[in-house]
Amino acid sequence: MALTGLKAMLAGAVRDRAASVGVVLFALMLVLTAWGLAVMAAVLALAPRFGMPLALLAVAAGLVLVAILTVWSMSARNRRSSELRATTRALWVATALNAASAVLRGNPAMQDGHEPGPEAEGGQKSHRSMFLIAGGLALILLALLAPGGKDTGQGPGPDGTA
Repeated sequence: MALTGLKAMLAGAVRDRAASVGVVLFALMLVLTAWGLAVMAAVLALAPRFGMPLALLAVAAGLVLVAILTVWSMSARNRRSSELRATTRALWVATALNAASAVLRGNPAMQDGHEPGPEAEGGQKSHRSMFLIAGGLALILLALLAPGGKDTGQGPGPDGTA
């Protein structure tokens, strides 16, 4: 019973996904057709004024300009994202180093030689320190194992240096 329900659910999900992909492909085809018609209309509108060869060159130059501006804007966006990822990693490492520092210093509540009872204020600090240490170590592992994206090696400066 459960297996047939799971099978029906998966079949419905696959059917919905296929329908979504079909709609997106159809919309993409319409957009590309509209783009082609717009380019042809631009050439035909410029042809009486400049002649057909110069109208084609003008439209081609405009398309190259649009392509360059698109690549430039995406590069700037990717650079900002890379800087944010680097800042986040630095914050994780700083937090982890703070937690590691707390581990190396030891628990301040136990410095007088005996452990305070659970009702003392030091008991709560000990738990908070342990959570800080565990969180810091988890952040170290997260920063090292999942850096958050592919780095192109390009720094924020124009020559690729940081």
